[in-house]
Amino acid sequence: MRKIFNKIHLWLGLASGLVVFISMLAASIFVWDEELSLWYHQDKYFVPEVKSETLPLDSLMHIVKQKYAAVDYVEISNNQQKSYVFTSFKENTKPHWTAASDYEIYSRIFVDQYTGKELGEVDLRYDWIYNLRILHQNLLLTYDVGHYLVGFSTLFIFILVVTGIYLWWPKNKAALKQRVWFRWKNTTKWKRKNYDIHNIGGIYTFLFILIFAITGLVWTFKWWTNGIYRVLGNDPEKVWAKAPDIKNNETGSIKNPLEYILSDVKSKVPNSTSVGMTLPEKSTESVPVTSFVRHKGSSGWDESDSYTHNSRTGNNYFKVKHHDKTLGAKWRNSNYAIHTGSIYGVPTKILASIISLFCAFLPVSGFLIWWGRNKKNKSTRR
Repeated sequence: MRKIFNKIHLWLGLASGLVVFISMLAASIFVWDEELSLWYHQDKYFVPEVKSETLPLDSLMHIVKQKYAAVDYVEISNNQQKSYVFTSFKENTKPHWTAASDYEIYSRIFVDQYTGKELGEVDLRYDWIYNLRILHQNLLLTYDVGHYLVGFSTLFIFILVVTGIYLWWPKNKAALKQRVWFRWKNTTKWKRKNYDIHNIGGIYTFLFILIFAITGLVWTFKWWTNGIYRVLGNDPEKVWAKAPDIKNNETGSIKNPLEYILSDVKSKVPNSTSVGMTLPEKSTESVPVTSFVRHKGSSGWDESDSYTHNSRTGNNYFKVKHHDKTLGAKWRNSNYAIHTGSIYGVPTKILASIISLFCAFLPVSGFLIWWGRNKKNKSTRR
């Protein structure tokens, strides 16, 4: 069994090593994407002056749509110094190979909500901060190809952790001391230090690596996600509550319905931290507008409520509050925050960044162990 696990650990490590190194190195930096974005694009994220009143969201959307096509989402922070961030998005359906070509348009447009002035645009296809995520997620290749390369490598990581624990497991108490404690004072050989970092460091971090793998596989394999739903006691088909269709008998309209909807959800969730809102293609249509209201809570999850309104009448005809969600939905809403380490703020981000960096080091140290043994075996045979 040990020989079999050793072979599995070796060949899966060699097969996925380069992908893991690149992906995890990018991840260790992307953990800080929010901080990096606020620093690098500071002039866009923050308004020059906070005034007593903001322009209606409907007017701001009209201003943005005069210049940009396919504007379908807006992010609004409760921080009055932060600008409104609109998203312009259009998928590319033509054959392509690079991640930048996955979209014809994918931009963030920053608007001063007090004056209606555009503060700038960030084309996410070429933004270096966003591309750290794409490098981690699909190696800058088109999503349909790259995310499978990373996904299968992540699945290999899961197997590598299991086989690694088996290979690490000591036979007795004396061996246990050598497997849990660095003894660098007794040796100056870099090979021994590299071996200890790989084995001892791996055993101390394996739980966090498993969490990364479990949460990361969600973006590649639907069967994996459905399996977690079932483990949490939910039917995959019944995890999400779905909003009904808009009733045809709703008549009339109100002035500035989007501003009315924004005010309505803010009044419903006074402790909100931000509101993300889908936007109708045309201001005259009667379509669902869904607002995702994030807020702080004590549940330990990444909490948010959703409200669905009629885009013309402003009628709130459907809502899902955090405490009403299924356990599977609560986990799925928090999965990104768990995976990136943002779930509990700066402390978990620091931990995620360090673990990601160590994950990038593991295939390098593992390769050096294999290369050293290979050379030693050839020398012995000679």
